[in-house]
Amino acid sequence: MQLQPEERVPAVAPMPAPRPRLATRLRHWRDAVLPRRASAPAPKKNFTATLREWHKRAGLAACLFLGWLACSGVLLTRSQSLGFDVERVDWPWLMSLYGLKPEPPRSGFADHGHWLAAAKTATLLDGKPIAQKIESPLGFVSIGDARYVATQESVVVLDASGKTTDELRSPFLPVSTVRRIGVVAGTNALAVQDLDAYRSDDGGNNWSTVAPNAVQWSAASPLSDPQRAALTPYSRPSVLVEQLLIDLHSGRLFGPVGAWVITIVGFGALWLAISGSWMWWRIQKARRKR
Repeated sequence: MQLQPEERVPAVAPMPAPRPRLATRLRHWRDAVLPRRASAPAPKKNFTATLREWHKRAGLAACLFLGWLACSGVLLTRSQSLGFDVERVDWPWLMSLYGLKPEPPRSGFADHGHWLAAAKTATLLDGKPIAQKIESPLGFVSIGDARYVATQESVVVLDASGKTTDELRSPFLPVSTVRRIGVVAGTNALAVQDLDAYRSDDGGNNWSTVAPNAVQWSAASPLSDPQRAALTPYSRPSVLVEQLLIDLHSGRLFGPVGAWVITIVGFGALWLAISGSWMWWRIQKARRKR
């Protein structure tokens, strides 16, 4: 059946082909104008080239470690002049690396409801630090409003608040070395002893001999848990800065791993020396041949 002119389907125009993308056109133009050259095969590495490559890698890896070893070594040589042999640090994170924890003293001295104990950084009287730390107290007695603390060389006199009011030494003390301190039984007389025992009824101004068995001598006694808790903030461990530098220099601060790291760095430095000497010798040899 033949279609009438008015019934004919109009012809559809073909879709234009999509234009190539700009990057594709540029690549085609480059290939047409600048043909690629055949890439030459990579030269085979000889021993010297391989050695030079590993020499650079070892140098970069060991640079920071060798720098720190050099700096710490210089600081250690100047430790005394910089005060590192007496300066101490007690940073909590550092103490955790050392495995150290606060260890308050287990014993102290008590008399007439008052107690005294010496921690690492302070001496506490009735749970409060006194202004002047007393090193290695040998005994403690309380007479009225006065507190007497014996050390090997002197007797420190404190008031009720812990403030130092006096310090008795030889020749005001009848002994050159204090071995113990106490109170004469049934009195308020202060007593001290080295070889012989002496008593004072006026707070240390005048002394007379006394029989040692007539004195109630001060002796250390265990501290309670609340007392030790009060001492904990003043019992934090610490290390010398010089020791810290030594441990960092050797790697022992980080345990066996740190020691192995320093050992590997040492072998790396030895490798740098050997490889550098070898390359220098090869270069000199090649120059002589030319």
